[in-house]
Amino acid sequence: MVNDAQLPPLVAKLAVARGIDSAAKWGHFIEPHLEDLHDPFLLHDMEKAVTRIMTAVESGEQITIYGDYDVDGLTSTTIMKEALESIGAEPSVYIPNRFTDGYGPNRDVYERLQQSGTTLLITVDNGVSGHDEIAWAMANGMDVVVTDHHELPDVLPDAVAVVHPRYPGSNYPFGELSGAGVALKVATALLDEVPVESIDLAALGAIADVVSLTDENRIFVQAGLQMIRESPRTGIAALLAAAKVDPKTVDETTVGFVIAPRLNAIGRMGDATPGVTLLSTFDQDVAKELAEQIDQTNRKRQDTVAGIADIALAEAQSPENQKKSALVIAHEGWHQGVLGIVASKVVEATGKPTLILTVDPETGVAKGSGRSVPAFHLFKGLQLGADLMTHFGGHAAAAGMSLPAENIDKLRDVLSDAAEPILKEHPKMPLPISGRIDASDITTGTYEALRQLAPFGEGNPQPIFTMVPSVVDSVKQIGREGKHLRFRIDGSIGTIAFNMGAIATKLAAAEKVKLAFTIGENTFNGRTSLQLEIKDIQIQANDVIDLREPMISAQRVAAAATYVFFDAVAARRLTNQFQFGGPTVMASKLEEGTANVVLVDLPHTTAELAAVMQKVTLPVRIMFFATPTDLIDVPTRTEFGTVLRYLRAHPQFDKHKLGVLARECHLNINQVILIVQVFFQLKFVSIDGALISVVTNPQKHALEDAPAYQERKNALVLAKHLQTAGRGALQTELLRYRD
Repeated sequence: MVNDAQLPPLVAKLAVARGIDSAAKWGHFIEPHLEDLHDPFLLHDMEKAVTRIMTAVESGEQITIYGDYDVDGLTSTTIMKEALESIGAEPSVYIPNRFTDGYGPNRDVYERLQQSGTTLLITVDNGVSGHDEIAWAMANGMDVVVTDHHELPDVLPDAVAVVHPRYPGSNYPFGELSGAGVALKVATALLDEVPVESIDLAALGAIADVVSLTDENRIFVQAGLQMIRESPRTGIAALLAAAKVDPKTVDETTVGFVIAPRLNAIGRMGDATPGVTLLSTFDQDVAKELAEQIDQTNRKRQDTVAGIADIALAEAQSPENQKKSALVIAHEGWHQGVLGIVASKVVEATGKPTLILTVDPETGVAKGSGRSVPAFHLFKGLQLGADLMTHFGGHAAAAGMSLPAENIDKLRDVLSDAAEPILKEHPKMPLPISGRIDASDITTGTYEALRQLAPFGEGNPQPIFTMVPSVVDSVKQIGREGKHLRFRIDGSIGTIAFNMGAIATKLAAAEKVKLAFTIGENTFNGRTSLQLEIKDIQIQANDVIDLREPMISAQRVAAAATYVFFDAVAARRLTNQFQFGGPTVMASKLEEGTANVVLVDLPHTTAELAAVMQKVTLPVRIMFFATPTDLIDVPTRTEFGTVLRYLRAHPQFDKHKLGVLARECHLNINQVILIVQVFFQLKFVSIDGALISVVTNPQKHALEDAPAYQERKNALVLAKHLQTAGRGALQTELLRYRD
């Protein structure tokens, strides 16, 4: 059993769920074994490929490696280049330009290479979709060896050799190699041993191309990351230095978010050939200069993406696009190199397969990239509209294409019609939750144990856990325009929630939340601490959030909010006593639709409360605070009589001296003010300017007949109810005022 490996229970459970159910399998899983790599000659046409390449090397033929401009293409090219050089060849390298050559085989480029003397063309990370181009090359004296891993088209190229892990009828044990992985297998066959020095490049290609990190890819990535941590090649070391990353900390996340975006940026913004130079150079000065240039290019790429994404995301929410199951968004003049990234952002925001296209107004040609959701195979979807496009290629999750601009609407309809039934049957994929844990489980020991399952990626996902924290505080929007969130849970555990800044107010007001997250680390100012990366948040927030307490504290009113008062006296008293974290406003002046509201004191009437509830944007927080003095009961009949006798004994009494009257009668000043109001309304007294006089022989009235008496009675009943009612009942009542 896997427990024989003495794993922590949490890790053992996860291991078994991934099919690792014995100590032997566990040992095999966590340690890379190059001897477990499959025989490269099991790959289709490998014998033919090696024979033709060796003949070209021995004969001194001109060999050109035809690559691709993304990370997988650059690493594939470099692996093949290093392998050929190690057996005595001097190959040329051609990286297609995204903007002038497009993706994959290109007849015009093939003609130029043939005319310049190339007799053997080796494609890496492309070629399987180039039937016509390769047929031309083969007919015109330029042999082609294809090495690729992309989706297989219906018609395969008739090349000297097609080395592909999923070639129809072949029996290769692992079909999920990246382009770099296929190149490494060819290099292994050429050298008759695994080129260990190139495994780091195979690791970069596998991670960047999001292939399954199982079987051979896991071996490549484990061994390759270890190489980078211990002794990175010159170019990778320079790139990490430009990004201010310590090589010793490199893991799959570093590749995905630091190395790969920078290498991809050069192909997105221009000529990607310097990427091969960087990866293959031994000159530290050259590497440093190239790495700094690439870092600057990546920053330009980020700015370009942001500008286009803002427009594309807004258009994705248009009424017309909201009805579509797949999106095709096109504009003139968009930078072609970043459209795949923009498509990914739209897919993330909408959950719909998306093509982002740029249209050349002079040629009328639209070019772009697509990204998809797990349920919808993008390449197969595009095949349904193949007659609308001049070129397309890719796989289940991503694709590139070009087409006449007049066909955009037709392609949009084809793709949307294809996606609709599939997405209805398979709505947004739920997060694969590994289990629920408590805050006490989030420790350095847990994190280190979980890292034994790494490297994480496709086929070996990072475990996602759920938790209901006791406390969520320090909620803060960060990043450009507050796009992201930081907050703490249970007082000590930090989090980062990307692209969730919009829910900051709701999260801060929530009484209960459920989090889905992965456990990672964050290094800041030289200090490393555990950090949860939030994948999803379920806010179980009430529309009315109860903050009622016997006393108000400075901390309670320090949060950023709009504080609403019903009573001006209470407002003056409390704003003099405390520093409020946001504006204070009287209920009568509250504007319609005000959000993030706290009702501080007590309303005088239900009508006053209802008017405020109709203006606020939910959720609303309630304090309903009052001092004991504010809640003193209505005076008794005896107390009313005591005041009347005092006024008779003091004719022409100055109302500015009511405080003296209160002391003499042993009453609260507010009680005395109410008594005088009642007497005046019942015409028991008259008030001339500041002077109060008792009326001789007034008409008899019950005290209850005075509006002021009734208002006070009703206000006290309302106050008691608002301060003591149960949360659920009170929320129901307050929300009823909005109906």
